[in-house]
Amino acid sequence: MKAGGNRPRSLDRIQFFYYLFYLSLLLFSVPSFAWKEDWEPKEVGIGEQAEYLLEFQQGEIQDPEIPSKGMVPDPDSPDLPLFEVVSSEVSDTKIKLSVAYYTSGKFSLPIIWKDKDGKEFHSEIVLTVRSSLSEKDKTPEEILPPLEFSGKYGWKLAAILAGLTALGLGIFYAWYLNQTASKRTMDALVEADPWVQKILIYESKLDEIINSPPVFARTFYRVLSGYIRENMSKKMNAPFAHLTEAELFQRIYDSFGLEEEEVRNWENTFRKAQYSGEEVEISSDEALKAWDYWKEALSR
Repeated sequence: MKAGGNRPRSLDRIQFFYYLFYLSLLLFSVPSFAWKEDWEPKEVGIGEQAEYLLEFQQGEIQDPEIPSKGMVPDPDSPDLPLFEVVSSEVSDTKIKLSVAYYTSGKFSLPIIWKDKDGKEFHSEIVLTVRSSLSEKDKTPEEILPPLEFSGKYGWKLAAILAGLTALGLGIFYAWYLNQTASKRTMDALVEADPWVQKILIYESKLDEIINSPPVFARTFYRVLSGYIRENMSKKMNAPFAHLTEAELFQRIYDSFGLEEEEVRNWENTFRKAQYSGEEVEISSDEALKAWDYWKEALSR
């Protein structure tokens, strides 16, 4: 009876060892990836930097293809930047990139590598880029930069009083012309050009910004964009306020003797300043040089 009773136990023990054997084969047959991808942070605003890190064991990754340092164009709009590789570090055990995206959405970097068996892999980890605009806004370039006074209260009050005085004088002068129109011969009148008036307002604002540091890039380049648009409107006798930055700089390239690369660099500077979620400061000298450049360029 005892011998017969031990047979099932022996059989169970043999089956148990077979089970462990097959389980170990199964575990060792599953490929283990010797690399790890990560974003830090995993969500940023437009223009903010995020750090991409790919860590791996030496020899596990072959022939990695990574984007070069600098601006990377948008595949759907080659004239505009999609993201910028600010810094790049590649070693035998890691790939580390600092990246800033200039449009919102979910993105994975165009990085490709092969494992030691020659199988190709693509980066799959996703970075979320949130917009710095409110929901009611479309894009910064679709909005004419606002004319606002950011100086001290005394300057604001003086500007308001000067505006009211000019308005009163204008109304009085219009009334005077109307009263005397039938009593004199009409001479050629030099009428005030509305575009010139707007240009003067932008010039006053730019002068105020440059001479009242700190100079914030977003505010300065928005006002400078308005200055350029009004100058273009005056020269071509057509409105330019509704154009996107891409359309505006394309018209500048078509109309003035500027190098294409130079125009694209300026376009990227304007877009980066207006899209950035941070208040970046620039020096008064840098702002003055930018204004002087466009005064000379628009005078051609």
